[in-house]
Amino acid sequence: MNERIARPHKGRQRRRAPKRPQVSIPELGTTIAWIRDDLGLTQNQAAAAVNFSAVHLGRFERGESKPPPDTLEGIISGWRLDKAMASHLRELAGPAIMLAPPDALRSYVRAEKSLRLNLERLQARAIPAAFVDPFGNLLAHNDLLTTAFPGIQDIGSTSIWMFSDHSKAVIVDPEGEGSLTVAMLKSALGRHRSSAQAKELVSTLAPISDARRLWAASVNVTRGRDSQCPLHAYDANHSPVSYQLALTDGILAHHIQLLTATPEGYSGPELV
Repeated sequence: MNERIARPHKGRQRRRAPKRPQVSIPELGTTIAWIRDDLGLTQNQAAAAVNFSAVHLGRFERGESKPPPDTLEGIISGWRLDKAMASHLRELAGPAIMLAPPDALRSYVRAEKSLRLNLERLQARAIPAAFVDPFGNLLAHNDLLTTAFPGIQDIGSTSIWMFSDHSKAVIVDPEGEGSLTVAMLKSALGRHRSSAQAKELVSTLAPISDARRLWAASVNVTRGRDSQCPLHAYDANHSPVSYQLALTDGILAHHIQLLTATPEGYSGPELV
């Protein structure tokens, strides 16, 4: 969240911090409670900021009732939440968007000659690329992707790969990239929370200590990657390189995204 409402002075009022969830599919009530805790507010203080009672806020946080649309918008504006978090809460309050199973999406990509040709054209331009679903499951990719990111083909997921030993050997800032991956996954899980991919992703990440730690460390969500935030890594010759990552929606009702990693001169932190 980029903006904050005023925090209370220390010691003014004791508050009970809600339990921060580890790797899990987001729920509206739990997320509201987590945001409030992140703002450093008691239920009374948070409710006063949006002009309704702490009793109602407590019911929302416990999942006993769902805030009406106008109340939810009051929370978003009263707590000054950023656009990504506002979208996340609205998606959690609405119906989930079901995804087709990964095998069905892979079959679709294989059957579409134009999609395969697109990967070949990107290969010819020296750009690693893949088609993925919103959770990062690989549907198809060119050879350069597996060269740039070793082990990703065996793992079969860009998201899970980010928490693997393969990633730590290649990525310059695995901690920062892991945090960004978590923020993107929370957004996708909120949107597609009833899909089989959501449950599979959570069960795969839950045993991974780094994923659990980063999941509980921040409430932030994001729909995508800032174009001013390249991925810094080492290439096959262990030379530093920066990749401009881009995700393109619009294939099969947004179930399939084109991921490209355009290499450019290294612009990351100074290397020891």
